[in-house]
Amino acid sequence: MKKLVLILVCAMSALFATAQTKITWNAEVGIGTSMWMGDGSDGSKAIFNPRVGVGIDIPLTGLVSFKTGLHWVSKGAKINFDTSVGEQSVDGKLKVNQNYLQVPLLASFHLGTNKNFDVVLSGGFYLACGVSGKQEISADDLSISWSTFKDSSLSGTTFSQGLRRFDAGVQIGGALDFTNWTVGLNGEFGLCKIVENGPRNLGFYATVGYKF
Repeated sequence: MKKLVLILVCAMSALFATAQTKITWNAEVGIGTSMWMGDGSDGSKAIFNPRVGVGIDIPLTGLVSFKTGLHWVSKGAKINFDTSVGEQSVDGKLKVNQNYLQVPLLASFHLGTNKNFDVVLSGGFYLACGVSGKQEISADDLSISWSTFKDSSLSGTTFSQGLRRFDAGVQIGGALDFTNWTVGLNGEFGLCKIVENGPRNLGFYATVGYKF
């Protein structure tokens, strides 16, 4: 009985703390670098990518909150290669752009400071669905492009299979939380291969958010 009473008291305390703490929304913009890692990533290089979205911070206690939202996140990589046309050597580049709608599922820990801002550390997972993108090969003044997530064909023959749309991974980060603004850094480590026996996504982003 005493254990049951203690559990109820703890639950009521958590609910009371949540009720006394405001749920906040934010609009966020950021920029960073993305690349590939793991199998098939040899020779790939990072590219700059943007991200935008909205988020919600739901307090669970005075020190812990749950963060989620919906973000448009651009990822991908580039590969430089050499080829030959007749007897002439040509330098070329393949650039792959992958745009996702992404949902973070994060636990955030509010450390607090004696200043007018809070230090927030977050960790958890993300789920993403590829919605658009372009793969492009360029050499000198010539280029050809096709869809990232759809199979592409020429004269009825498929020459490129689309990347897998579903992606999921681990997300960690830190932020300075001011009265109306947040400034943060986060890293995303993909757990799903973008093609069979292929690489996984890796990205690092700096963000600025406005709280409502």
